[in-house]
Amino acid sequence: MSASLENLPLLPDDVFVIDPVIHALNLDTSNVASKYGQQLYQMSYGLHSMLSPPTALCPQAIYMTDMSPEALVRTIFEESQTSLAATHTLRLDSWFKDGFAAEWKTVEMTSRWPTRVLGYVGLDPTQEVSAVIDDLERQVVNTPNAIGVKLYPHQMDPYRRWLTNDDTVMRVIERARALGLKSIAIHKALPNGSVPLAPYRIGEDFEQAADAFPDMAFEIVHSGMAFIEETAMAIGRFPNVYANLETTTAMLWQAPGRFEAALALLMQWGGPEKILWSSGCTVVHPQHLLQLFWAFAYSEETMVRHGIPQIDETVKRMILGGNYARMIGIDIDHWKSRQAGDGFDGKELKAPWSCWSQM
Repeated sequence: MSASLENLPLLPDDVFVIDPVIHALNLDTSNVASKYGQQLYQMSYGLHSMLSPPTALCPQAIYMTDMSPEALVRTIFEESQTSLAATHTLRLDSWFKDGFAAEWKTVEMTSRWPTRVLGYVGLDPTQEVSAVIDDLERQVVNTPNAIGVKLYPHQMDPYRRWLTNDDTVMRVIERARALGLKSIAIHKALPNGSVPLAPYRIGEDFEQAADAFPDMAFEIVHSGMAFIEETAMAIGRFPNVYANLETTTAMLWQAPGRFEAALALLMQWGGPEKILWSSGCTVVHPQHLLQLFWAFAYSEETMVRHGIPQIDETVKRMILGGNYARMIGIDIDHWKSRQAGDGFDGKELKAPWSCWSQM
């Protein structure tokens, strides 16, 4: 049963929201590179429709395009209460010719809006190690505000997968650390179409790399969508492994009971300090999710089952931005001062997707 959106309060003005995963997708048909890309292309608007309330649904003709960086930035900062965001280069090379979200978009967003946008470079660890490291170094040089690496767990045509303890990946992480990057974000729990499921499990992944690089953060992206117990145990056992709630937050509206159960198990094992907010915009619009989360409370039954206290505003502030800021070592007050007068502060919120019709 979908949650009600009536009479939801806005977040207080002093809540600093960080959304660590946003992306301007390329959903133009000319970008499809394989049958796997065709599947994901066809799934995209269906997923957006399923996870979005009618008041936050983008028209299909507008949504299924090569999304512009400016449209995404204006959506996040003019139509929602998000304060800072990280855009990801999505290297689904077996699926799409120009990736799912191209590198040039990450570069443009971090260059044009440096007070608002951080960048994750995208790599393909199935390539030869020297090529991957060269790619990493080039992207970091070209990307202002580069803060992390985004990885997908496999490629197709032919099928090839990797784990974080593979030699190539360990060497890439070592080089990323030397270049000053803070986080390795790995897509998990949400298969990209009719592909093998094994790479999306948490299982043995993260363990040796997290242990070998205690000063690097590792994000399990899409935490809570599947393999929730493995995810909860991973964030509980390793101090530098975090649950990134991209797409899972959409269940606040679409399946609120599932969201409550997932968040409770993550907090039972890992505590509130290990959980990161994310909308995954443009998969869904962020504003109604922020309001639903601010109004969210555990049921008595959930608190008893998991042995956890009621979620309060302090914990919500941690999840919405405080945990991510601590994870990558940024000072929120410093960023607030940088953002003063940057054109996005103090504006009245616009309606969902309204900026797109003005582009």
